Amino acid sequence: MVFINESSNVAVCTLWTKKEVVLRALDELGVSGKVHAVGTLYTVYGINYLLRTLARRPQIDTLVVYGADLSGSGEALIRLFTKAVAPRELAWPLEEVEPLVKGVKVVDLRAAFKLGDRRALAEAVNSLYKPSPPKRAVSNLELPAGSVESWPLPVSGLLVQDTSLFRAWVKLVHAVMVMGTVKESEYGERQKQLLNVVAVLRGASCLEPQLLSYFRRESFEEHFDSLLTPGVPGGVSYTYGERLVNHPIAGDQLSLLVDRLRSSPATRRAVAVLWDHQRDHRSGEPPCILLIQGDVTDGLYNHTVYLRSSDAYGAWPLNAYGQVKLAELIARMLRVKAGSVTLISCSAHVYEHDWSRAWELVHEHYGVLKEFSPDPRGSVLIEAGESGAEVELRAPDGRPALRLPASCRSLRPLAALLSPDHALYLGWEAGRAAERVKRGIPYAQDEE
Repeated sequence: MVFINESSNVAVCTLWTKKEVVLRALDELGVSGKVHAVGTLYTVYGINYLLRTLARRPQIDTLVVYGADLSGSGEALIRLFTKAVAPRELAWPLEEVEPLVKGVKVVDLRAAFKLGDRRALAEAVNSLYKPSPPKRAVSNLELPAGSVESWPLPVSGLLVQDTSLFRAWVKLVHAVMVMGTVKESEYGERQKQLLNVVAVLRGASCLEPQLLSYFRRESFEEHFDSLLTPGVPGGVSYTYGERLVNHPIAGDQLSLLVDRLRSSPATRRAVAVLWDHQRDHRSGEPPCILLIQGDVTDGLYNHTVYLRSSDAYGAWPLNAYGQVKLAELIARMLRVKAGSVTLISCSAHVYEHDWSRAWELVHEHYGVLKEFSPDPRGSVLIEAGESGAEVELRAPDGRPALRLPASCRSLRPLAALLSPDHALYLGWEAGRAAERVKRGIPYAQDEE
């Protein structure tokens, strides 16, 4: 946020548009001196910070909303101030902030921004500029503070795999909250972070009801649509669609990726790079998704995505859904079936303002962490006879792949290949089989 004339009663909220773009427009229009402050609002949760600023600056009684509303933060802001509809992300009871909300007039100029109508912004500032003594007192509106422990050693490397997008999300958030290391972020806020988290999704394009209780259905579809839209709204640094289908250097990388796989299904060179070396090294808002690679194996299209940064609580489901749908689209273009979608997050993190909500998510849905999820690495058959207990690994199609004695030493290499819950099951059941053989008691797998 930039403060200009602190005696003014008018502030400007630019949503996703860079505040510098609107500041320049205000200067060129000759009205910047009539503006108290100019700031962005990237997320719905950011409304809490906006309210805190308004509480501390009672001089502001008018808020002009002028910018690109890419995340729904503008709509949530307008609904709060004009209809007293509190967003789910509001940190306080509505009754607590209602006097503040009623004391500030919000002017919605999003449509004018979309049309490139800067004159509407100037006219609004000129007509609304009425500096006078504050009509409300300064209030101390503090965000609820969270307190969590930091994992003493930064953890790198974690595998999450599932057929359910919601279940994978809960697993990811649980992992970050339990083993994340607390560190500062470049936004002046602490975060809990895990390094290099690998999430593998198969057939996870269904938007489960639990997921839609945390995110709007429209947000998922809008995110996917943005992956295919080449344009960039004014004042926005980039869109994934621009980088994927209209990259300033590489052009339409999506078509190139598909053409490469179509002409050579065995290729390992079907890659789209979303980074722009000419801009992103100096940008304060570089893209989070840096690379997409496609692979066709055994008639399945497999999709791998590398993210330099991933907001595990607030954004990961949207990114994951978008990539699952993109993978399905590419598979249809190639006339093959969709296989796995793998998202590699170098930094999977939860910001401090979301810590309490992240814990609520985990506690409320802890049961899904215990649900069965098929292991794509196969299944195990455990048998016991006169020669002792043995374990047979079977491929997903049922064919025998490996047979080993049911001892800890023999099974350790196999356990390292299985999913963690599958390895835990194998150890428990193999131990039970070995104990039954030792005692001369008949053994049957999964029978108590």
